[in-house]
Amino acid sequence: MSIKINSKTSGKKITVIPLMFMTAALFMTLRNLPAMAETGLQMIFFNFITVFAFLIPIALVSAELATGWPQNGVFHWIEAAFGTRIGFASVWLQWIQSIFGMTSILAYVGGTLAYVFDPSLGDNKYFITATIIITYWIATFLNFKGTKRSGLISTIALSIGVLTPMILIIAGGIFYAAKGNPIHMDLTLSKTNLLPSLTNTTALLLFLNFIFGFAGIEVSANHANEVENPQRNFPIALFSAAIIGFILTLLGAFAVGFIVPSNEIDYVNGSIETFSILFNEYHLQWLIPILAFLIAMGAAGQVSTWVIGPIKGLWAAGIEGNLPRFFHKTNTAKVPTRMLILQAILISFIGLLFLLVNDVNSLFLILTSIAVILYCIMYVVLFAAAVKLRYKKPNVARAFKIPGGKVGIWLVSSIGALTAIACFFIGFIPPNPLPVSSSSLYIIILAISLLAFISVPFIIFGLKKTSWAQNNNK
Repeated sequence: MSIKINSKTSGKKITVIPLMFMTAALFMTLRNLPAMAETGLQMIFFNFITVFAFLIPIALVSAELATGWPQNGVFHWIEAAFGTRIGFASVWLQWIQSIFGMTSILAYVGGTLAYVFDPSLGDNKYFITATIIITYWIATFLNFKGTKRSGLISTIALSIGVLTPMILIIAGGIFYAAKGNPIHMDLTLSKTNLLPSLTNTTALLLFLNFIFGFAGIEVSANHANEVENPQRNFPIALFSAAIIGFILTLLGAFAVGFIVPSNEIDYVNGSIETFSILFNEYHLQWLIPILAFLIAMGAAGQVSTWVIGPIKGLWAAGIEGNLPRFFHKTNTAKVPTRMLILQAILISFIGLLFLLVNDVNSLFLILTSIAVILYCIMYVVLFAAAVKLRYKKPNVARAFKIPGGKVGIWLVSSIGALTAIACFFIGFIPPNPLPVSSSSLYIIILAISLLAFISVPFIIFGLKKTSWAQNNNK
């Protein structure tokens, strides 16, 4: 039986606006705009697939499950469908992929922050490593104050570090085109220009940036038990964040494509380079360090949201007896501080790996690929759980329910699961240039990493003891 955590101890409930910002902060970023712009007009097709085959299915399924099981997200949803073992493994995957995902975002913070001081620092592994470790530990301690503090950080970071630069880059793109400057994106309405080829592995890899630009939208459900009227407010916040994020990122990608020649787009620093072109043209170079600082803070705010989201889900699984009691401890704000410290140590260790490589971008790419593959598995299980619960728990009240009865839930979940499966296999495609010596070595690294990280939760579950369970967090 699942332990229901008493949210009354956590203080004032989260209202819909902070929850919307927390949800948007999980995926909204300028980081993916360059890769999206690289695809040209094909981004319309890729965005269509992303929205209708991935974003909407996840949003619909998450809204239904969160309003039926408003405890702590993925663990309780999948536990209700397939039992504790699979529920624990799934929330583990959600958490462990976030470790790699956050490290890659932190590397992006370092690359962007370099423009505040000296752009050449973006290739300096010592600067990147220091940025990763210092930024993450600051974010960790800030989250010790609880979800309300995390929501405030998300709101501020998203507003000044994502929305403001995003609106500026969109406005800059419109102004750039209106002034009659050359448009660097091919706007020819031809079949080859609009539709990607399945044999084009580069396009398929870029497609992952579209898909996983919106991955994580379900993580905000880990706070569902702390939300005021979750049955009403969670779906509203979820869909509002998804719509705003989709529109702004698409327009932002078009702006980058208009301004920067496709053969000069930098996947890591493309957004700040877009501002550099705009500001240099109008003699506003002094604004570049300011924008770089804001964008870096926006990405750091995104990390802050990821710091507490997945760990709350893993903690919820832990206090049901799936983790040793040492990790159950929370502070007065009901934050699992020991688990946050362990998470920060792991991030620091991965950050130190940047000192061992000559090419920062190579490690960045491998970390991102591992995160994508792990997350795909969790999503397939999540979609399967949504279908299973329609049959297994048909009488559980769901304030929001995917329309169309069983046909509707099968259709939505099948589309989402097939997209996740496709992304899983795309994640194994070796990129060009290769971050390692051969394609075979690249695939072997990913395969070994996958097997290792999937095995861990089952090993922990096999070692669990009855003394791990506790009742004092009810």
